[in-house]
Amino acid sequence: MSRSALGVGVLFTVGVAMGLSACSSDPDPVDPGPSGSSSASTGASSTTGATTSGATTSGATSGGGDGGGGGASTSVGTGGESAGGGGSGGAGGSGPEGSVGCGKEATRPDPRAQQTLMVGGVTRYFLMYVPENYDPSKPLPLVFGIHGLNMNNVWAAHDGSGFQLIQETDDQALLIYPQGLPANGRSTPPSTQSQWGDADSNWGGPPPNANRARLDADLAFFDAMIEHAKSNYCVDTKRVFAVGFSQGGFMTNTLGCERSSVFRGLAPVAGWGPNGSQPNCGDASAAHAVIQTQGDTDGTVTPALGQSTRDFWRGRNGCEATSMPSATYGNGCVEYQGCDEGLPLVYCTHPGGHSVPSGAGGRAWRFFQSLE
Repeated sequence: MSRSALGVGVLFTVGVAMGLSACSSDPDPVDPGPSGSSSASTGASSTTGATTSGATTSGATSGGGDGGGGGASTSVGTGGESAGGGGSGGAGGSGPEGSVGCGKEATRPDPRAQQTLMVGGVTRYFLMYVPENYDPSKPLPLVFGIHGLNMNNVWAAHDGSGFQLIQETDDQALLIYPQGLPANGRSTPPSTQSQWGDADSNWGGPPPNANRARLDADLAFFDAMIEHAKSNYCVDTKRVFAVGFSQGGFMTNTLGCERSSVFRGLAPVAGWGPNGSQPNCGDASAAHAVIQTQGDTDGTVTPALGQSTRDFWRGRNGCEATSMPSATYGNGCVEYQGCDEGLPLVYCTHPGGHSVPSGAGGRAWRFFQSLE
């Protein structure tokens, strides 16, 4: 099956108005700037043809409204793992640990169709890719691909400029691509094209002054997506990962802090935080395997900001200040020495600006695969 240039047209309205500074519509999107205020609620109610832990999920097909399409509703028990935070990330353990969805028959969602979750009274959107050869008895890693400001999840999932995780993971992982909230309530919905300059979707507001209410609403969204995946699919709960670009990289780092017991590894690309950002890392024990990508000439998330993020995780992971060129991840990548067991840190630079360099998604996946 061809897996490139997949897209979907969905019309929707999200009834939350937010403020955010305008960004460039260049192919290298500009990400920072102060966020406006928000009163978004954070109670998670899930909606895709199933009911999970009080959250309703439904597949929104092309041309449908909120919750359009989807199949017959199937009741699912509320037991199983909680997707919330608390505790430390750390080195994981040996062997997969399957979720309550293991052994349950599941229908592969159309990877081009937006799925919906009702979270805090707001309809949230995500794309999901389930491998063609999906076996409900085999726990699979769960990987999030998180877009940047003024972008959408179609870009993250399917465009040539995105992470290309569908191709890179080669049917060895479950993939979720969430859609950020509109900044001003007038966003164009996810469509068959990437959106630059008119999508204005973001994650909790960019650093250094992220909006706490917006961030909490987004964290509740991730909780609901994780619970949906665990309840309906066979997820290896020890192998949940995030890849994010720019403001999506900021959200990736935030998930490492705010949901430290959930995520095993992080791959921020041109994203900074939590060091020097507000809110910063609230979990003093949070530590994660990290592979970070930074552009040498990035004028948006500058090399200094990228190094600040690197040094934050280096300290959390117990790494030495010394590094060695990486034979595994290629030119521009170094591996820090002396890190705590199971908490490697890889820092990759590329001769470019604010963009996702070719191969970044594949590098992230190889890094995730290397973790026990």
